[in-house]
Amino acid sequence: MITVYVKRPHEPAVAAEVEGMDDLQDLVEGDYEVVADDHLEGISLIVNEDARGVEANNFPITSDGYLDWVYGACVFVKADGRSLTEEDQSRIDRFLTAKV
Repeated sequence: MITVYVKRPHEPAVAAEVEGMDDLQDLVEGDYEVVADDHLEGISLIVNEDARGVEANNFPITSDGYLDWVYGACVFVKADGRSLTEEDQSRIDRFLTAKV
């Protein structure tokens, strides 16, 4: 089990435990894509690109200097596949707070 952080539109982010990629697919409710934000080194974002324009906007990200939006649920994971630490979760909270 690894600890991830799940952010849904209009809800605070919460920690969750996952066993593997199937759990991530369930959390984002479909096929997923891995993206990153320039300000969250070492953290990857798992998103459902099929939600683009269909589900509510969640928050903006900056990837390679370009602004984009995350739609629907987003799962934050450690890029190296390990569990997020409390410090990682705190960094994500600060990141999300700055986006509101």
